[in-house]
Amino acid sequence: MDDWVLSSVIKATATRYDAPVALRAQLRATLAAIPAARKPVLHKAPFALWTWLAGSNGVGAGASFAFGVVLAFGLVAALGVASGGGMGGLSLPGVQTAFSGAVRTDELVASHVRSLMATHLMDVISTDQHTVKPWFNGKVDFSPPVTDFAAQGYPLIGGRLDYLDGHPVAALVYRFRAHPINVFVWPENGRDERKIAASEQGYDVIQWRHDGMRFAAVSDINPDELRAFADILEQPPRAMMNP
Repeated sequence: MDDWVLSSVIKATATRYDAPVALRAQLRATLAAIPAARKPVLHKAPFALWTWLAGSNGVGAGASFAFGVVLAFGLVAALGVASGGGMGGLSLPGVQTAFSGAVRTDELVASHVRSLMATHLMDVISTDQHTVKPWFNGKVDFSPPVTDFAAQGYPLIGGRLDYLDGHPVAALVYRFRAHPINVFVWPENGRDERKIAASEQGYDVIQWRHDGMRFAAVSDINPDELRAFADILEQPPRAMMNP
C-alpha cells in the first residue's frame, strides 16, 4: 500500500476526537494573552499546511506525523513560555499546578462520572465503616474519616482509591435513595473553610476544609439534600474519627 492510499484510508476510517470546550477556551485565552511581539509570524506557503499534514501532496505519512508532533510540541512550548512556565511545563490560566486548595469542579465531576461507568464505583463494598476505613491502610498516607450515616438517610456503601490532580485520595461512597454520592477526602493543612457549592453538567459539588481534611461531595441529588449531607459529614471529630 503506497503512502497516498494509506493516507486516504486513515482519513476515511480514523476516529477523531474534538478537544473539550473548556480546553479550547483556555488555549484561546492563553494565545490572546501573548504579547504581539512574541507571537509567531505566519508566512504564506506555496501549499496548504494541513493538506500536507494529511499526506495528500505526496508526502509520506511518517513524515507528516513527525512534523505534526514537532508542531504540537512547539505550540505547547510556546504556551508554557508565554504563561511564565518556561520549558519546564505548561501553565494555563485556571489550571492548578499544585495539589492544594479547592479542586476544580469539572475535575471532581469527571472523577464522579468515571466512577459510575462499568464497575469502578467501589473497590471495597461494605456498609461497615470498620471494614471500609482499614481498607485504605497502605493505599493512602492518611487515615480518612469514615462513618455510616444510614440513620440519617445516607448509608455508607463502600469506598475506593481515586486520583485528583495526580495524587491519590480516598473516595467514600454513600447513597441517598437510588443516587450514589462520592465524597473525596484528602489531608490539607490550614484553618477550617466554609462550604463552597458549585454545579457542572447536572451534578452538584460541595467543597470545604475541616479538621485538617478537605472534603468534596459530588452527586446528582437535590442541592439542598447534598448540603444537608455535607452538614452531617462536618460533625465533631469524635463523631467522625472511628477506629
